Order: sequence, then C-alpha cells, then structure tokens
Amino acid sequence: MARRHCFVAVVMSALALLLGVRATAASQLTPQERRGKQIYLKGVSSSGPAITAVIGDGQSELPGAVLPCVNCHGYGGLGRPEGGVKPSNITGEALTKPYGVTHESGREHPSYNEATLARAIREGLDPAGNRLLAAMPRYRMPPGDLADLIAYVKSLGREPQPGLTDTSIRVGTVIPASGPLAEIGEDMRSVLAAQLSEVNQQGGIYNRKIELRVLRLPKTASEPETTRGVPEEEVFALVGGVMAGAEERLETFTGTEEIPLIGPVTLTPQADSSANRFAFYLFSGLREQAWVLAAFAAQRLPQQELRAAIVYPESDGARKLAKAIEDKCRNSGWVSTASLAYPKDHFDAARLTVELQRSGAAAVFFLGTSAELPNFLRDAAKLSWTPTVFVPGSLAGRETLEIPLNFKARVFLAFPTLPVDAASESAREYRTLLQKHNLRVQHPAFKLWAYVAGEILIEGLRQAGRTLTREKLVNALEGLYEFRTGLAPPISFGPNRRIGALGAYVFTVNPEKKEFQPVSEWISPD
Repeated sequence: MARRHCFVAVVMSALALLLGVRATAASQLTPQERRGKQIYLKGVSSSGPAITAVIGDGQSELPGAVLPCVNCHGYGGLGRPEGGVKPSNITGEALTKPYGVTHESGREHPSYNEATLARAIREGLDPAGNRLLAAMPRYRMPPGDLADLIAYVKSLGREPQPGLTDTSIRVGTVIPASGPLAEIGEDMRSVLAAQLSEVNQQGGIYNRKIELRVLRLPKTASEPETTRGVPEEEVFALVGGVMAGAEERLETFTGTEEIPLIGPVTLTPQADSSANRFAFYLFSGLREQAWVLAAFAAQRLPQQELRAAIVYPESDGARKLAKAIEDKCRNSGWVSTASLAYPKDHFDAARLTVELQRSGAAAVFFLGTSAELPNFLRDAAKLSWTPTVFVPGSLAGRETLEIPLNFKARVFLAFPTLPVDAASESAREYRTLLQKHNLRVQHPAFKLWAYVAGEILIEGLRQAGRTLTREKLVNALEGLYEFRTGLAPPISFGPNRRIGALGAYVFTVNPEKKEFQPVSEWISPD
C-alpha cells in the first residue's frame, strides 16, 4: 500500500512539473475566490449554511444548488441566451465599466460596486434601482458567502491563461516513460508534432504557433528519475497521449486545475461532464462497447437465448464493468444474466466452461485477455457447447483470430471505428504527412488516434476565436457536432456529452480467413 501511495505521489509530482500547477488559473484564485467559485458553480456554501434561490414574487423558493449562477451566466460569466432570455454579461470588466451600461431592453444603470452587486444578488435590483429580469433569482445566503461570491464574480474574465502568450499556445501530451505503451506513446507524440508543425507553417492559429511539450509518466514508484529534466512550463491544454493506468489521477488533476484534456487513449472514458467538464474523449470505451453488444444481441438472438453469463478476471475495474453489462442487459430485455469471476492470474478454462454450460447460459460476455479467449472456446468446443460470445473490441488482439472453427459467426466484437478508406482524400493527406516527416508505420491505430485528437484540438482552437481562453476552448468543443475528420466516425460533444463518437460497429470473427468482418451499421449504446 505504501508503494502505491509513493507511485501516486510521483505521478502527481510529474504532472505538477509539466502543467505548472502553481501558475494555473485555478491555483491563482485566492481562498475567498475559490469559496465564491463553489457558490457560483454549485450553489452551495463551503461554510455549511444553506443557500436559497427565490423566484418570481417570492412565493417559490428552491435550494441554491438547483439554480446556481453558472446555469444562466455560464462558466466565463458571458451569459447563455436560452428560451428568449439573454442573461447579462457579469464579467468584472462588464460590471465595472466607468460609463455605465445600456441593455438591449433600454434599461440603463451606472457601473456596479460591491454594495450594488450585493443588492442585485439579494434583491434583484441594478445600481439604478431598476428591477432585473424576472428570470433572475434572488439569493439568500450568509454575509460571508455573499462576500465570497462577489470576490469570485469580480475575477470573471480576468483569469490568467497558463501556456498562452500573444504568439504561442503551449500544449502537452502525457505518455508512459517505459513499458510496452511507451513506444506507442512516442509514436503518438511524433504524429502530433508533425501535425502541429504543419499548422504552424501555415501561420498557426490566429498567428499563434502551437508548441508541444511532453510528460513521460513513470511506470512504477521506483522510476522517479523519469521526471527529471521536465521543464516547469505551463500548458494551455493536453492532447492525445496514453493515460496508462493513471486515468483517475489525471482526470482529477486536470479537472481541479481546469486544464482541457482532449482525446487521450483510455479504456474508461467518462461519458458525461459530471466527473470532469474539461475532459473530452474520442471513442467509446469498454463499457460502451459492451453496451452496444448487449443491444445488438437483444435484437439479433431469439428471446430464449437471451440468457447471459459475464466472465471476468477478479479486479475492481472488471467487476464494475461486469455490473454495468448486467444492468444494461436487464434494461435491454435479457431473460437472465449472471457473473462469474476467476482469479486474475489463474485462468482455468476447463472449469469455467463446465460451470457455464451447467448454468444454461446461451451467451457469454467475455472480459478476459485476447490470449485467454481461444483457450476458453477450445474447451467449450470439447463439451460440444457453442454459446454466442461477445467481446469488447478493446480487449481483442491477434490471438482473437485463432478461435476454433466451431465458433465461426458466433463470436462478436464491438469496435468504435471502421477501417479507413485508403482511397479517401483524408487518408491521402494523412499518408502524405507521415511520409513527409519520415514517421514509421508501427502502431497505425494509435497514430490515427493521435491525429484525430490533434484535429479536434485545432478545430476547437479555431472556433474559440482570437481572444482565446480555456473556457472558450471548452465551450467551442462542446459545440462540435458531427465534426468529420474523414478518418473516424463523426465527432459530437455537448454540455453533458464527453465521448465524441458514442457508439460502435459490431464485427464477427472469421477463423478461416483470420479476419474481423463487420456485421452492423453504427449502433449507439443509448
């Protein structure tokens, strides 16, 4: 346990070095502003007393958490027009204009100060005594909380933007320092570097050049030396990279420090923004792939065959995945599901197949390794038992093609992408980039992943505009809808959607030709 905590400390120290934690926007807020930010974003106080939102004539009261300021005014304070209502710009600059403000409605008032801003929050009156929009709640909160909220509102629009200068945008990518994923990470870095170099040669983004920095995460606690030499430079955002078992720590870190995280390789992407609104993932992970398989099977198999067993190695992650599949099957009309775990380092295929055959399972969701799957199926074939088998595509490998002939057209996998059309213009442009920069051909899927992540970053920066901020980048990414790179399914994000291509295609295994063959169109897990 002590060793694990040591590793966590090493990872966090490495992240701090690359990301310039002490200079980030989140870290530069004062303690009072941080408390006020919690009220602004969540409508709750860190000091304990409840905050109440009063609506209309005062007859309706709701907890502040139901109507936090951010709902209408947005994360940057610029206002989010919705349903014919246009909330005011409440950035510090807008509130304190020396010549006052004239609204589209014709309402005029002098600039705000702390006293008049407090009155607006409590009573719904502007500095001239005019009534604010009827949709604007009045808030009841202790004086200390009110002072905290005002301190944070005054900082809106004035936050520093780490990694951003008038001439550059510094972005980072996180890859393992050693192990089998280190080479993959290096290949992804090389593609990103080539891609951003091409953008810079064309003038950059609004005359800003994009600079790429790399953090190599240690594999174990015994490798702290891998963080040496990493410059203490701030980065504006993170792009691509391999999270390599550091998912939870990296997501927490980037969320806390408000660093956009775009397109990292992970098996466990977070589908919505509740965990980290700054994280944006490209493709479905294990859970979503399994959900697609459950939905596909419910439509394809006879009702009497919708009896499934979920086989998984004993671990926290696999147990959670098995539970997610079980819940999805239940909601998709499966007759019954049961889970069967086996020791992670002791896969006894013969015992498992006997138990599963006796259970009456007609279908199996297999969450073991690609090397274990053929052994499992061979032992099942010995028993003349040929259930339909479903495997998330991210768990597949070359060994998956070595299944017994008995299981032809009985093993199905979900992959979040289809093979790229080599004749397409996008594919030609991509190949030209690789050739121009003398990039090797290994790990093509991961290289493509990095390239698509880079395209998402570039498009987000362009749409965010010249007056770039992290908040504007997040808003731009949330507005992407069916963005087409030509090398992956269309990418769509939203305020509560963080997986760009949310769904998968289903393939079957042809053991005679040793290939995966598509058997479905795009399927959404919803």
